[in-house]
This record gives sequence, structure tokens and C-alpha cells, in this order.
Amino acid sequence: MSIPQAKVIVNPVAGANTTYRKWPRISRLLRHIGLSFEYQYTEGVGHAIELARAAASDGCQFLVAVGGDGTVNEVANGILLAKDLSGVSIGIISTGTGGDFIRSAGIPS
Repeated sequence: MSIPQAKVIVNPVAGANTTYRKWPRISRLLRHIGLSFEYQYTEGVGHAIELARAAASDGCQFLVAVGGDGTVNEVANGILLAKDLSGVSIGIISTGTGGDFIRSAGIPS
């Protein structure tokens, strides 16, 4: 089974502004495991919604949120606003300070 090209949405200010510094290592690890992806930094509140909506509407089937709970929330809402939800999956790389979503969902950290 091959993983489709991913769109990675990175919130550089998540985790008390540490995600920008962590992103180069995260991107190397993603490439190391064989993930083909394009990424884009968010530029403010609500931007991840638009990025995710546009990517899902354009046929991207795998979106990855890199950030905190707010980033995950925005990416999920953007996917829900897309014109076609069939086959869209979301991945989460938690770099925020809270981690409430991954803890509540039972996702290992």
C-alpha cells in the first residue's frame, strides 16, 4: 500500500514558538520514512482552515497538521468545509504545549 502525496500544514508559532525550530528535523524524519509531501506554514489564526479546505477540495487525500490543538482543530474544520470529503485522512504531529486532543483521543506521544 502506498501513501499518497501529503499536504503538511505547519503552525510555526505552536508550542510557544518552538515548532518553527523543530520543523527541519520533523521534515527530515517524514522524508526518511518515505512520505512524499508539500508543506506550508500558517500565517495566522484561521489560515490552516483555508489551507486544509483548499488542499482537500483540490483532491489531496492526506493532510498532516503540525502544531497544537488549535492547528488540529483548524485543519479538521478545513477538511469538513471541502467540497468532497471522500477518502481524506488526517495525520497529527503534536508540537503544541497542551496536547489535549491527542491525550483525549489516546494517540501515543
